Amino acid sequence: MSDAVDGLVNPRNLMTSREACAALDVKRETLYAYVSRGLIRCVSQRGVKTRMYLAEDVARVAARSAARKGHTAVAAGALHWGEPVLDSAITSVDERGLRYRAVALLALVEARAPFERVADLLWQSPPGEPWTQPCDAQPRSSAKRPLHRMIARTTALCLSDDVARGSDAHERARARSLIWALVHEVARPHGERSIAETLARSVCPTVARAEASRAIDVALVVSADHELNASTFAARIAAGAGAELAACVGAALFTFTGHKHGGMCERVEAMVDALPAGASARRKWIRERLGRGEAMAGFGHPLYPKGDPRGAVLMDLAREIAGETVMHEVDSVVAELTGLRPSLDFALVALARSLSAPDGTATSLFALGRTAGWCAHVFEQRSSATLLRPRARYVGP
Repeated sequence: MSDAVDGLVNPRNLMTSREACAALDVKRETLYAYVSRGLIRCVSQRGVKTRMYLAEDVARVAARSAARKGHTAVAAGALHWGEPVLDSAITSVDERGLRYRAVALLALVEARAPFERVADLLWQSPPGEPWTQPCDAQPRSSAKRPLHRMIARTTALCLSDDVARGSDAHERARARSLIWALVHEVARPHGERSIAETLARSVCPTVARAEASRAIDVALVVSADHELNASTFAARIAAGAGAELAACVGAALFTFTGHKHGGMCERVEAMVDALPAGASARRKWIRERLGRGEAMAGFGHPLYPKGDPRGAVLMDLAREIAGETVMHEVDSVVAELTGLRPSLDFALVALARSLSAPDGTATSLFALGRTAGWCAHVFEQRSSATLLRPRARYVGP
């Protein structure tokens, strides 16, 4: 029972051991084994002797178990954090952590690999292909939010791109130009050599340039890919249908705007801005929110029952830059009460605020970094020459 969580969790989200065993169709010894492996979290409620189990964890394990029993179960459960649905050689997420092309993400961060080189790793680019910043004469979109400007630019590129698909090298060059075009919707260049330097000058001018550039590079790198998330799947569907690169990235960006995906950073910003002044008042606010069954935006991740390693990297980096902040205080209180740790979304906001960057920066960094992954998945999907067209199991009258 090593993964027990002492905290305040809404009872509606909990199951007794008997209920959990019934849902999983297993004995208690098997349930305890799931807990010891970190697959199901055990909760001890104050004033209650009986141990309880998080229902979402039980449901996820049940779906994975069912997926192994037959085609129908795979179709039903695989699209909701279930078993893998297609082969990919780009990114792996398992008990060892997150890896890009079999290279550990933490190793890339420790080696200070720049975002451009990580994109080349994802795309399997040969050495020497340039990331020269193109001359961008296009006027910036009039949209106020950077993410909307990025969508407008991608749409314009999609509508104006009448060049036939070229060689692999040509398509990688297109991907680099596309990423630079999106960067220009967030930051105006002043001769900087890298994407991180360009963004640092514009979004966090009050922080030392080298420190800000390094922090932004890490944010882009840890955001670069995460297997088959919703936006990446959308990009692969578009690629499988034969859409051009800008259209595939456009499909991903529109999906990314959802409040359960890229929009989560804005939810985190709103939640933190609503916190009252004073540590004790903030702690009371968080306890009351959890007591009402409201989730804390940006905490917990179904693929990381022991904590999102991307979130941990960025929270540590934010602490190095600005010391202990309100964001770290919230992290500590939520961890104490629920056992949940920051996801990428919460940590991106924490990092952006440590850099004194404006609201919306976390979302922009997330989208810009993930564009590298979207392009990688487009290239891989094209190579399979497969149309992604799952079947629906009819349940109507």
